[in-house]
Amino acid sequence: MGSNLIAVVCLLAFMAICCTVDAAPVNSSCPLPPKLGSTYDYDWKSKPHEWSNPNVKTASLQLALSWSPTYCASLSKGERDQQFQCKPSNDFGLIVHGLWPQASRASSVKDHPRNCRNEKQLNATMIKRFFCMMPGEYLQQSEWEKHGTCYFATATDYFTTVEKLYKSLNIPDIRAMKNPTATTIKDSFLKLNPKLPSSSIKVIMESSRLKEIDICYGLNLQFANC
Repeated sequence: MGSNLIAVVCLLAFMAICCTVDAAPVNSSCPLPPKLGSTYDYDWKSKPHEWSNPNVKTASLQLALSWSPTYCASLSKGERDQQFQCKPSNDFGLIVHGLWPQASRASSVKDHPRNCRNEKQLNATMIKRFFCMMPGEYLQQSEWEKHGTCYFATATDYFTTVEKLYKSLNIPDIRAMKNPTATTIKDSFLKLNPKLPSSSIKVIMESSRLKEIDICYGLNLQFANC
């Protein structure tokens, strides 16, 4: 009986190791800029490509995760030099782009809630708290005003919800994958997150490189169809 129990324990331990070997830890510690920008407020009215859609009811939420290497490669050298996220020594991988309220029916991106109210600039303490998952003061500010205001009462509500969802995911070690495709990345997510339905995740590629991963939730923060 004793030897059988030991064998079972060893098997369970082996299975646990196998299930987590490909997971990359969620960044809870990361480099911070020596000084945050003094002005990073967001005003959608000053953006010619932006619009406001405040009266659409939020039916679900979409967590957008951005692959930093592809994002940074899309920028000019001058733009990369201005982005703390893109400095080679900082080594950011899959970060949070934002949490986006979604309409129940939408024929285009313009049908979703967007830019619902103007908010004051976030304080530095909040920016630093969530910097590892969203490494940019303007990124945090713009995502809060552009998307967060359409469903959440306060910035704290928004960012703590984002953090909860982000930290609940087991993230594959994408850097360790050889020639990853949308299929292999999605399969890795599904393997590491057994409760994640295939219909709740979308992998977006750009010229054979990972660009973004979208994960869909109901308003109860449970996985939902995308």
